Amino acid sequence: MYKHRCVLPFHHMAIRPDGGIRPCCYFREETVPKDLNTSHPDPFNHPFMIDIRERMLKDEYIEGCSKCYADEADSGKSMRTDMNSPFTEFGLPKENRGEIPKLTNLDLAFSNVCNNKCRMCGPELSTQWYSDAKKMLYGFEQRGVLARNSIVEDYDLSDLRFIKLLGGEPLMEQEKFIKLIKKCNLSELVILLVTNTTQRPNEELTELFKQCKKMTITFSIDSYGPMNDFLRKGSNWQQVEENVAWYKEMFAGCPIDFNVHSVASIYNINMIDDLIMWCLKNKLYHDYVVVDGPNWIMPRHIPDTVKAELIPQLEAKAKSYGRNGNVFKLLITELEKPGDFGMFIRNDIRLNGIRDETWKTLNPWLWNRIQQFIVPEIL
Repeated sequence: MYKHRCVLPFHHMAIRPDGGIRPCCYFREETVPKDLNTSHPDPFNHPFMIDIRERMLKDEYIEGCSKCYADEADSGKSMRTDMNSPFTEFGLPKENRGEIPKLTNLDLAFSNVCNNKCRMCGPELSTQWYSDAKKMLYGFEQRGVLARNSIVEDYDLSDLRFIKLLGGEPLMEQEKFIKLIKKCNLSELVILLVTNTTQRPNEELTELFKQCKKMTITFSIDSYGPMNDFLRKGSNWQQVEENVAWYKEMFAGCPIDFNVHSVASIYNINMIDDLIMWCLKNKLYHDYVVVDGPNWIMPRHIPDTVKAELIPQLEAKAKSYGRNGNVFKLLITELEKPGDFGMFIRNDIRLNGIRDETWKTLNPWLWNRIQQFIVPEIL
């Protein structure tokens, strides 16, 4: 049993919207050299990657992998242990998994180009956020579309077995994905597409998707109806419903799975049942997670007296949903942490003013309970 070795650096790279590259999406970014990026002539064989592999073969501690080590200390499991398991279907080679380097898996974002500016996002992952970020006084470096990606341009990608397509909104970059996918062996390729559900692939990309060995399309939807449009500014619920129906009809009979991934924040913490029921009605696998940023929209910032009302409701829902009620348990754990309501309401008021919008009528239950805590001394 290895303590530190992981199969991913031998077969996988995660490419972020700014062109930065990491051995995996969980690898600590601050430990990666700046020149390990898409402008490097051979990122997969960058000296940093070679050193990581050599140290992995010796089962040495890797600082960039500390998140996995911490998860293992807490629960006995991590992304590392999952990827090392022979039962994990991630397109990794069945033999020479940790010995002979071969790029078989990509976690890929071509850019941060997006048509939405979601509350739980920011300028690093959405170009639509730039103007609001400046007004919110966020410090960030504005970046455009990546000029070149050496992995896509120069590599033989016939050995690729798995691609995770991210953004921004990945379907804003369809021509680049078409160029990438055409270099792959489609009959052996598995694709995971994560989309904000506002876009559809064009005819050429649709046909390429149909030729893949398997595909999963994950719809990022955070709430049912108008609250989703508020949380995902630029989205339209009617369009979302129409697009989900289009995807299911267009790919009927194909080896394609559909699911919904959602984020529970302070805004929709008491409303997630509506989306769960919509997913059940539409036969969509659904997964809710607790938001992990930006910090100010975390549910922990709800005033304590409102938490006292919410927690029993969430406990009841956790029981009624049985093994599918894990998100309610996670939300209870989140609410038990200390918060800063002033930080939330100051940022909320500022962003509402910038966007000329309000959520008062979208979640009246919560709004009516927090009004009494909006006092001059915290603003």
